[in-house]
Amino acid sequence: MQRYPVTPLRTAAGAAALLTSLAALGACTEDAPETVQPEEAAKVDLVALLDENDRLAKELYEIEPEVTRVCLENEGFSVHDETALFQVMVIGVDEAGPQEDSYEFENWLPESGTAAEWGFGQWIWQSDDEELITEYNEIRFPDEPEIEEEQPPDNSAFEALDVEDQIAWYTAFMGEERMAHEDRAWMLRNPDATQEEYDQRRSEIEPAEDDGSIEGETEIVPPKPGGCELATIEALYGEPQLVEEEMEEGVEPGLTIYTWKYRLEEPMVPPTDLAFIEAETQEASDAFLTCLTERRFGGWEFQDGSWLPVVQYFDQIYLGEDYESFEGPGAEDLDAVIPEPPADLPDDFEDKKAYEIEMAVAFAECADEVQYREAVIAASEAEEQAAYAAIETELYAYQDSLRDALKTAQDLLQA
Repeated sequence: MQRYPVTPLRTAAGAAALLTSLAALGACTEDAPETVQPEEAAKVDLVALLDENDRLAKELYEIEPEVTRVCLENEGFSVHDETALFQVMVIGVDEAGPQEDSYEFENWLPESGTAAEWGFGQWIWQSDDEELITEYNEIRFPDEPEIEEEQPPDNSAFEALDVEDQIAWYTAFMGEERMAHEDRAWMLRNPDATQEEYDQRRSEIEPAEDDGSIEGETEIVPPKPGGCELATIEALYGEPQLVEEEMEEGVEPGLTIYTWKYRLEEPMVPPTDLAFIEAETQEASDAFLTCLTERRFGGWEFQDGSWLPVVQYFDQIYLGEDYESFEGPGAEDLDAVIPEPPADLPDDFEDKKAYEIEMAVAFAECADEVQYREAVIAASEAEEQAAYAAIETELYAYQDSLRDALKTAQDLLQA
């Protein structure tokens, strides 16, 4: 399940109030088992809601081409460009729940069962041993699903059609405006054209620059969907809307790009409330750092987002003079907060590896001792459930819209 930019949004009190609201929704009835707490029941209900929305969205996404296919067959086309109808399918329903069992500390804090052998994993990358790296990744990410590459459909029947029949199909599929914009007919009639010939063709058909345009201002407006593609959109979602895309920093000034939007959009989750999580874990964090100091591995300072720059620390140790400062948000301050490596640390790789493992064991044992992981998980879970409680009404409304669109699609296919 996708989360959004991690910037503080709510106060701790506000998050707690939202969590109480969500918990009330899943509260047990008098006949329910007493062992199920309201908060746990709320999480179960929340995960079920999100999973169902994912399932419905995937089903709707997959049924769109079938609705378009029916439209084209009603126009008299029995052979289709399966590649054009083919859509990259949505990855399966998220079965992991709100936080996907993923936490920031997993990037720098090893488990007790692996620390004594693998350390922080940094010596493994320095070894350049591919088999060792593979073995380590399999241990660290045992449940990573294998992503099966989507196989393109068999399009041989369409490719065997006469070019004019292909042009007729595309016109019915996308409409005259998009056909002209893409110059699809010319391209189909000239499959062996060189890049030079194509560029010459574009220069002939593209309109001349507007003399009244403002210098430096460029607008890119795609043609509106047409043909059976538009008929599918209107039937399932209504009239498509031309909207301006949000441009990232660094994009050419004066450039404005528009796009046609029509699919149902899942409600946006409020940004992660880092202040709430840090406040809830402050005691465990302080105890963890104190424990490290007592074991001669002090000097650490948590960064925004509750993480420690362990990777950068060992980059300094293993790379020495070849170490390059960390680049990214806050980079100018990060090197200043990384503890200094021991002055008597030998240059031998095996000695450095032994030091890494010793330190990793201390990190893992201190985390166990003060229950640092448990504190982070509890706070993150509470914050995330509160965030979803804030958009619960929108999530149910989104589900209703998905069901309505699916029913319309199914009715069209059965008609």
